[in-house]
Amino acid sequence: MEIRAIDEGTPYVFALDGRLDTNTSPQLETYAGKLYEKGIADIVVDMSKCEFVSSAGLRVIVAMQKRAATGGSLVFRSVVPEVMDVFEMTGFNNILTFE
Repeated sequence: MEIRAIDEGTPYVFALDGRLDTNTSPQLETYAGKLYEKGIADIVVDMSKCEFVSSAGLRVIVAMQKRAATGGSLVFRSVVPEVMDVFEMTGFNNILTFE
């Protein structure tokens, strides 16, 4: 998986390309942690090239959502149908914000 910064303004926008799974979820966890350490609270995640999300990826997304709920925002943009199916099957579509 590749994480690409798209717009480092407010909100901070980055893209996930590839698979968010057991092997790559620590990469997202570290990346998001660094953003929060810098005081970045409003984040948009472009998912247009993220083709798969596993339970490990969902765990990181939940942690990001909890962090956003304490004083920021987290939006998922352009989620592909296969990943949206995962969000819907797990009920994440009810707790996450999409555009």
